[in-house]
Amino acid sequence: SSLFIKPKYKSTAVLYPSNLIPYSSETPTELMLQIFESDDIRDSLIKKLNLATHYDIDLTQNNAYTKLIKEFESNVDIRKTEYESVVIEIFDTDPQFACNMVKDMVTLFNMKARDLQRSKSKEVLKITKDQMDGKQKQIDTLQKRLNDLRMNYGILDYDIQAKESMRAYYKMLGNGQKGNANFLNSTIENLKEKGGEYVLLKEMFDAATLSFDKLKEEYEITLRDVEKKLTYTNYVSSPIPSDKKTYPIRWLIVTISSITTMFFALIIIALIENVRKKEKTKNNMSDV
Repeated sequence: SSLFIKPKYKSTAVLYPSNLIPYSSETPTELMLQIFESDDIRDSLIKKLNLATHYDIDLTQNNAYTKLIKEFESNVDIRKTEYESVVIEIFDTDPQFACNMVKDMVTLFNMKARDLQRSKSKEVLKITKDQMDGKQKQIDTLQKRLNDLRMNYGILDYDIQAKESMRAYYKMLGNGQKGNANFLNSTIENLKEKGGEYVLLKEMFDAATLSFDKLKEEYEITLRDVEKKLTYTNYVSSPIPSDKKTYPIRWLIVTISSITTMFFALIIIALIENVRKKEKTKNNMSDV
């Protein structure tokens, strides 16, 4: 009778993980199960649905929260299936409340998974940003030195200038224009003195620029990971309010009660018969 045992209704959801990146050798399903069983989701659900009041538990009493957690765990079953999905079963005296509780748990799971992924991405984002800042300082230093060589020594492109200067120099010498050829000596001397440094700095500058571009691309990808809003569950079976109670199982209770009653009845009958036999034996002995 519902007067003695309140009937409970079950709401069920079957989920597959989506967009979850495991931290170690675990599978996405195992990670999903761990998040669902986390204290954060349990405590958030207790607070959001005010389960202490719903379960008629007075939080001012001693060990009230422990009692609340035990009641919660007795009504919530989360497990992995052989097909790598996760089943959530929630029992409650109110079928709609049980259904809403499943949906809220999935919503909290998505929020928790998103926070974990964003936290991980933010760490990578910070590291990449620091690397970009360091690389930018290196580029600025190299750029400043290259500009100095261009302004003070007239070195704009070592390979082209060296080739053309020597060609012009020997051409003037061949044409008997030694005086004009001497005019190129300062350029050639600058190329000799600072050309090697220019080439090295230019190679370092190009490598640093290429590295910076790669870091910037990685930064933008990570930034998108931080800002995007993904869901981390795919419903295979969505929860619905049940129209049939799951607990108690009346036929099972009646069967167990009947068997128990018959067992004790047999014991009582046996005791009564034993007492009667003893009294009969006693009476017969007194007659003798």
